[in-house]
Amino acid sequence: MNRTDPIFHSLGIIEKRIQEKLTVESLAESIHLSKFHYQRLFREAVGESVMRYVTRRRLALAAGELAGSDLSVLEIALKYGYDSHEGFTRSFRSHMGITPTEYRKHHALVSPIKVQKERSAMTYSKAADEIIRELNGLIIQAREAAAHTREQQGGKPVPDFYNPFWEFIAAQAETMTDELSTALSRVTELPQQPEGIFTRFRIIKAIEDTVFRAHITAFQARLTACRAQPEDRTALEPLCTRYEALAQSAQIKSGKIVAFFRELAALILRDMGETAQSLLDRAAAKGKAAYEAILADPALPYSYIGEEVRNIAGELTAVPLERMTAALLENLVFRLDIIASAAGMDTIRVPSHREIFGGISEFRDQLREAEEFFQGLSGDAVQPVEDGVRSSAKRYQDMAFQGNVLLFYLKGEIQKLSSRLTPEQRASFEDICQRTVAAIKMAQRAQTAEDGQAAINALRNVHLDLTAEADKLGIYGGAVRFIGQNLLMGNSAE
Repeated sequence: MNRTDPIFHSLGIIEKRIQEKLTVESLAESIHLSKFHYQRLFREAVGESVMRYVTRRRLALAAGELAGSDLSVLEIALKYGYDSHEGFTRSFRSHMGITPTEYRKHHALVSPIKVQKERSAMTYSKAADEIIRELNGLIIQAREAAAHTREQQGGKPVPDFYNPFWEFIAAQAETMTDELSTALSRVTELPQQPEGIFTRFRIIKAIEDTVFRAHITAFQARLTACRAQPEDRTALEPLCTRYEALAQSAQIKSGKIVAFFRELAALILRDMGETAQSLLDRAAAKGKAAYEAILADPALPYSYIGEEVRNIAGELTAVPLERMTAALLENLVFRLDIIASAAGMDTIRVPSHREIFGGISEFRDQLREAEEFFQGLSGDAVQPVEDGVRSSAKRYQDMAFQGNVLLFYLKGEIQKLSSRLTPEQRASFEDICQRTVAAIKMAQRAQTAEDGQAAINALRNVHLDLTAEADKLGIYGGAVRFIGQNLLMGNSAE
């Protein structure tokens, strides 16, 4: 990681000399690197070319002055190195999508109050450098995980059957790098746009989504290893270990980054009930279309996916508008992400069924749009955690969420094992699923430590029964046992 330090020093130089004439050659010379080496390291660390970054920073600073000063457009253009009003307008519109005059008019309407304290807190400073550093470290780790995964194809003592699985996992890691690179490119725009709640939210959301995706990918890698023949599990172990390390690293870095954003006050948007309801209605319609397509052919082994999509659509429509929150929608989006990932794994086996699941993505996109809108309404995009302690009720809600995720995977595993199960085993698994649902509901309703402990005890009993059923299945019970173990992970007694 030391090789990126000159680049972070270079970022500071750019900020100090942003109003001067800058070239790649002069910047490379300032940190004692060759032009070629500097350009390569800069793109690797920041995600874009040197001069594109310089241009974007100048325009971001110019945008801040358009929104927060009385200087004319020409004065701002000249200040940031443009020779004319026309050249500045052309460049500004190319990057921002609107002209400088339109931008100033927009900010005069939506941001009449200038919050100097927040603007000061968001100056391009050491804190911003630390965010870039943490993001870049995570990007590199995810990129290396994808590269390592693809190296496993072909040259390792694992059957070719696993090659599509390697490819799927590598694609997940590359999606993480893309999401984080987008977040990285937005970080430097924040100092001059403190009123941009949605920009801040999207950065935090991209980071949190990466943490979530990393944990799910690690879970799927380990679950696949549990399904493998004993002789193949040793070869799969390094992959599992690498993605578990990535998930842990993402969790730690996310906490550091979000801690910075929690210093900023969230802006609240109100009186948009009609728009909110329209977004929810559109999402519900997409959900209905998605689950109807999946359940259209009862002979296909995807009922566990279709039923969960239907459950999510039902929960969405059951909540009145006045009780809908960003947190509830985020929960639904997370569950849909898990379903989409499971569907993706299933289509590896039968690629021709991919179109059956197309509606899930449309449903998820519409839910995300609604979530972003409600995040702005509630102002909880950067909601602080008081004294670093989460409420008991929130912890039990998280327990219920985790239980729902694992129940979904358990149902899928039962469906995959259906041809190997005796009638007695099917009845036992059905009972286990019902008791898991009951334990989840107990956690959802829990408000005290006693209530939460009752839910934990119920899950512990489910874990014991799942372990017993896994033992009966022998080598085919590895995935069931792994799911049972995860039911108790993090749900020990207070």
